[in-house]
Amino acid sequence: MSELKQTLIDKVIDPLERPELYKKYDLGVENGILLYGPPGTGKTYITKALAGEIDCSYMELKSSEITSSLVGKSSDNVREIFETAKKNQPCIVFFDEIDGIASKRSGGAQKTQSERQMINQLLTEISEINEKKELDITIIGATNLKDEIDEAFTRPGRFNEKIKVPPPDAEARIAILRIHLRSRPVIKDKINWEEIKDFTEGYSASDLELIAKESARRALSESKKQNKLQKITQKHIKEAIDENPPSLAKKRSR
Repeated sequence: MSELKQTLIDKVIDPLERPELYKKYDLGVENGILLYGPPGTGKTYITKALAGEIDCSYMELKSSEITSSLVGKSSDNVREIFETAKKNQPCIVFFDEIDGIASKRSGGAQKTQSERQMINQLLTEISEINEKKELDITIIGATNLKDEIDEAFTRPGRFNEKIKVPPPDAEARIAILRIHLRSRPVIKDKINWEEIKDFTEGYSASDLELIAKESARRALSESKKQNKLQKITQKHIKEAIDENPPSLAKKRSR
């Protein structure tokens, strides 16, 4: 995760924070980034955290929000997305599960006219943003199926940077869990985070979000029984972990 963080700092955060330095070298923000890795590794979480880090506009889209059976409608949707991004710079445009609109078609299946128009419009928009360094727009696509992405999207001038997102390491797991607990009542000095690191090995970002929710439910249940606010403790978190196995690895015996 530390390598991933440094890549995003070098390619996105630092160029936005020190644009004059990068202009001297005719460089700017990396406009096209493809995040890939197994489900639940935190690709969406990373993108949202990046937007928060650089205090920029953020647009999150799924293929179902773009595609339409009406000829021309999908390409219009794509055009409108990028018009909005240009009006709200700096901006991150995040396409979650981009393989839904940018995948290869195997078995001889043909794309519909509407799909072809949408793809061509999306490729045009991505190329324009990569060519115009004055545009502070970063396009990030996330996929669990990197090999299924059409080569037209991965060639130079489009998604130039391809970053593998590994499962969260120990430090990242704690950071993710803290984020999901921060708006909830927690006895912070009663949490042994070093122990939690060991307990959560193999847990994905989405697993950890569930652990936070289940910990809160346990504390809430006690609050109802005792008619008094009970804050989340190590016990609640440990119970939630015991009841919810990791999705990325076998649960270790403890």
